Amino acid sequence: MFVLEAVYNYICYIGIQTMRYGKRCYKWLFSLLTKPVHIISAFLKMVVTAADERLLSRFHRSAEEFKSLFKDARQVRKSISRKNFFKSLGKYIKTAFSRYKGAFVYVLNFAMPVLSLIILVNVILAWSEATFALEISYNDNVIGYVESEAVYKAAKDLAYERLDSVSYYTSANDEQTEATVEYKITAVKLSQINDAYEICDNIIKYSDSDFTQACGIYIDGEFICALKNETDAMSVFDSVLSQYETDEEDAVVSFVQEIEYVQGLYPDNENTVKDAQYLYNKLTSLSTEPSYYSVQDGDTVSKIASQFGMTMSELSELNPDLTDNLSIGQVITVSKGVSYLKVQTTKTEYTKEEIAYETVKVNTSSLYVGDSKTVTEGKNGLEQVAMLVTYIDGEAVSAKEVSRTVITEPVTEQIQVGTKKFSNSDTLSSTGGVLCWPAVGATIVSSNYGYRDFGNGWHSGIDLIRSGGSKGCTVVAAESGTVTFAGWYGSGGYTVMIDHGNGMVTQYLHMQSSLKVSVGQTVSRGQPIGLIGDTGYVTGAHLHFGIKINGKEVNPAPYLGLS
Repeated sequence: MFVLEAVYNYICYIGIQTMRYGKRCYKWLFSLLTKPVHIISAFLKMVVTAADERLLSRFHRSAEEFKSLFKDARQVRKSISRKNFFKSLGKYIKTAFSRYKGAFVYVLNFAMPVLSLIILVNVILAWSEATFALEISYNDNVIGYVESEAVYKAAKDLAYERLDSVSYYTSANDEQTEATVEYKITAVKLSQINDAYEICDNIIKYSDSDFTQACGIYIDGEFICALKNETDAMSVFDSVLSQYETDEEDAVVSFVQEIEYVQGLYPDNENTVKDAQYLYNKLTSLSTEPSYYSVQDGDTVSKIASQFGMTMSELSELNPDLTDNLSIGQVITVSKGVSYLKVQTTKTEYTKEEIAYETVKVNTSSLYVGDSKTVTEGKNGLEQVAMLVTYIDGEAVSAKEVSRTVITEPVTEQIQVGTKKFSNSDTLSSTGGVLCWPAVGATIVSSNYGYRDFGNGWHSGIDLIRSGGSKGCTVVAAESGTVTFAGWYGSGGYTVMIDHGNGMVTQYLHMQSSLKVSVGQTVSRGQPIGLIGDTGYVTGAHLHFGIKINGKEVNPAPYLGLS
């Protein structure tokens, strides 16, 4: 018990001391952290006080003066009689300005900069919406404001087209003869600036012509005529365009030329203002008639084409039946008519194109050098090509590829290429034979030299086959020499003949078409020259091997070591 009591007292002592020193530490740390705040606060208070005394003292004095001014004003208002109101008021105002001069000066010092700023802002806003322009006076009438003289000249040309008269202009210096035009630079708002069409309307308005409000039709800037109603004019163009529309959903039909509908004043006469039927007939007619040439004595097709700056193909397009046999007086078209309107049709057309297959060659030791075997035959793929084609009057003028979509992927051709070299065992040389065996693997003699059995006639060589099938076996040169024939040899099919010198010629018949040698080529003993096939007059795939000595057929068996 005594021990526990001692431990308890010790723990209490530690706790009391910890709290005591912790509280001291906290006070010290708090005072340390707040000391800069007190210093800054004191400094700011000092600055504010100084500013108040130096900068705002005038304000405070003025405020006190205004209080006194308002107080005096209330008293004076009670004492001023109606009879001497204006005289007393003037005297009071004079006294007030004299007594409270500092207050009024203080207010004026603030009011003047503010007032100046307001004036400046208004001036800037006024000039931001204004600009300098040419004021045009036409026969002493102001007809508008333009950015430059060029705008007026453009308007004058438009008016000239509408009026269809030269009475207003001279061709020599392009100046007006009857109308008086004056220019003056002036400042106007941007909204007051006129374009050429507005000036044109005003020129016509102040001319001597009768005018009316109508819709002018312009094609590539050239005035055609005017209609009373813009809707009628647009309907005419729509009816012309509808003749070229198709059932294809993606086809876009439009005019090549730029069509403008210009509302304005136009001379009210039959030469200018037309009806819808006139406009339709105009648009569907030719702006330029075709030209013709009558053939003269001595003319030729090339001479006529050169005379008119054309190629012979261009002349032939205009005259499909044209031949070199020209007759005097024959009429030839040398230029075709041009329509007022050219119609452009743009649509997407689809074509199919083959995708060429790739060929991959893989070396293999299972085939001899010079031999190859197609493992997988290549097949071309197929893809759909989308073309954006543009036609003008039915003639294609441009085509742009849009996309390609593969329909069938191409199949890669895989070919095995032989790397195995020939040896004596491969060529099957026999003891006593002067030639090597001509057919690799085909070691069976199926038909000997001489008369055949069963009355099939004379056989000029020996036939070699392989058990299990001979087609595709490699055929090699029996001896070194020069190829004298390589190709189709009638009933012998694809044949190779090799001259070995000393009057000896060997023959290899019924091979496949893929011969490996050509005429004039020098070959070495055992070199591949082709593959066993079944071409020509045969009953099955085999190699017919024959020998000629000095042009006479001999039995090839002894030369191969056969008895």
